[in-house]
Amino acid sequence: MNRILLILSLYFALSLSDLFSQPASKAVFTETPPFIDGFISDDVWKTAPAINELFQREPNTGEAASKKSEFFFLYDRHNIYVGVRCYDDPKDITSKELSRDGDLGEEDRIQVIFDTYLDGRSGYWFQIGPRGSIGDAIVNENGKEFNKSWDGLWDGRAKITEYGWEGELIIPFKTMGFKKGNDTWGLKIIRYIKRSAEISTWPLTSLNANRFQISDAGKLSGISNITQGIGLDIVPYITGGFSKKQDAERKPVLDAGGDIFYNITPSLKAAVTINTDFAQTEVDEKQINLTRFNLFFPEKRDFFLDGSNYFTFGINGDSENPQSTTNIPFFSRRIGLDPEGNPVQIKYGGKFTGKADGWNIGMLHVKDDNQWDNPGYSVARISRNLGKQSSLGIIGTNGNALSASDNSLAGVDLRLASSELAVNKNITYNFYGLKSFTDSLNGRDVSFGTEISYPNDFLNFRVGYLQVGENYTAGLGFVPRKNIRDFYGGIGLGPRPKNSPVMQVKTGVKYIFISDLYNGGLETAQIDLNYSDVIFLSGDKITLSSQYIYESLENDFNIFGDHTIVADDYNFWRHNVQLTSAKRRIFWASTKVGFGGFYSGNRTDWLIQAGYKVAVPLFIGVESDRKWVDLPDGSFVAQIYRINLNFMFSPNLTWYNFAQYENQNETIGWQSRFQWIIKPGKELFLTFNSPLIDPLERFQAEVYEARAKVKYTIRF
Repeated sequence: MNRILLILSLYFALSLSDLFSQPASKAVFTETPPFIDGFISDDVWKTAPAINELFQREPNTGEAASKKSEFFFLYDRHNIYVGVRCYDDPKDITSKELSRDGDLGEEDRIQVIFDTYLDGRSGYWFQIGPRGSIGDAIVNENGKEFNKSWDGLWDGRAKITEYGWEGELIIPFKTMGFKKGNDTWGLKIIRYIKRSAEISTWPLTSLNANRFQISDAGKLSGISNITQGIGLDIVPYITGGFSKKQDAERKPVLDAGGDIFYNITPSLKAAVTINTDFAQTEVDEKQINLTRFNLFFPEKRDFFLDGSNYFTFGINGDSENPQSTTNIPFFSRRIGLDPEGNPVQIKYGGKFTGKADGWNIGMLHVKDDNQWDNPGYSVARISRNLGKQSSLGIIGTNGNALSASDNSLAGVDLRLASSELAVNKNITYNFYGLKSFTDSLNGRDVSFGTEISYPNDFLNFRVGYLQVGENYTAGLGFVPRKNIRDFYGGIGLGPRPKNSPVMQVKTGVKYIFISDLYNGGLETAQIDLNYSDVIFLSGDKITLSSQYIYESLENDFNIFGDHTIVADDYNFWRHNVQLTSAKRRIFWASTKVGFGGFYSGNRTDWLIQAGYKVAVPLFIGVESDRKWVDLPDGSFVAQIYRINLNFMFSPNLTWYNFAQYENQNETIGWQSRFQWIIKPGKELFLTFNSPLIDPLERFQAEVYEARAKVKYTIRF
């Protein structure tokens, strides 16, 4: 009897294991790789098993996808190949984008995520649209960190057919890090059909899961005997053109430099850069700053974006957390840029990033031509994986990009996380502490914070605390406020009506209370009331919200031009209404109106955005951001106008034009970028960038950089 009970118990346990195990598929080895032309017509595709059972995440969670899809995986020693067949009526396909790394958020598309370390934490994300527009990203922290600016060397093609559309991807193993000797990867597949707001996945996933969550991925097995070759990439460049500074004559420019990348192991990479050039980097959007604190601008330069996930600390990588930029110990924009955002020449640099036996490693040293001529800037970040989703790490920086004083910093962070609370709920706890060491600043140089978050679909909440000492200095970081205690949090609900044109209604409240750390007293209070954020199946959106704001100012501060907010205590309410039409349409528009008090006066905001896809190769986008402010010392209007004129001749041949005008300095900035990707890694750029054009002087460019640049990747 006992033996029978034991057998039944083992059978029940194995049955439960099978019940909750993730589905699997297999990649097939081939010695005859397919020709990548966008049609999966090569006979070799028939040797690979098809993944064809996708399930809706939205709008009808758990139901079979409304349209059939087929995914195939092949590989040889050097590349993995993905074949895609998406069935649909070609007249109904939403696809207008052609450019590489373009925004496909409002288009039909598929995405493939490879968890190459099979750790359920990180992965490589690739996407392709029906017209062949491709994009990539690095995913970390189980989907919370999403680095869309990363650019790997790979290629893809897609074509619209009589029964839908097809696509092919070729991804070299040199482009991805992976665990040597492991023949199984994690795999997640996502398909979007925009006209019906449908998102379907393989395997089945929960609404509580992050869109790019990796811990619930399926398995792709059979990947063996693969190689990265020598693992050496040499990327020289040469650039020439003209440079003009204000009140100076135009001068010719000729320069050269390059990067070297070496895969020490399939999971550890070293990089060296010499005389680094960022001529093709996208310019920052100008912002209207009506606060007394510095604004945050994201990193856009390739050298710093590659491997940036290994340097994130504490809550910094969580893009959905409004507090994620309040204390960044390492902010790469401090290097190679002056405080105004102007380029500073990088002489040389080195970087070491990767994974090894549960350790995550990031090390960096860069020497730029800064005004203090210091020895350079160094950063080291190491963390250890704990369990399925948790980690413990340390960080250290040395160097000061803010002043001539010597500065270093050390910190520790702990992350405890699970995506399996009550089967499929997410919960995360973070603790982090930092101490800085700066010449002539002793004591009160510590910062720490803690937070618990519950980021799920119907119910979500966040509660956190941050403390920053008045002498705490992150010489290579971003810390907009010091000498504070910051209590913050919020709670939200997201019901999904059934049998309704509304997909989801989000509502909730968020709060921030900031007080003086050493003297006490409330400095800032803000309560955000989100009455309703209505998201329709059509893609249209309506938002209604209010804000209560309290500010206690110890000193006067200049807010705009000659206008000043005097030291005093202020409290006021503001209200916002926003209407947005679905951007999948040929013409779309969004308008947001804000009104209410503003310190001792009143303020009205009006933001208008619109886009028009004239034809598949041509996009026109316009934006007007105006703020009317009435104060006791007078009135003013702060305004920014932006326009995009983009020509997309093919995914590998694009011409972007972006102009913006702001009235505080009464200047126009214009960037024009032409890019021809001859082959992945072999590119030609023609760029013109002028941050200072005077419209009162016949639009004469007072300052500009005009460049032609050739970049050529040599892979060994």
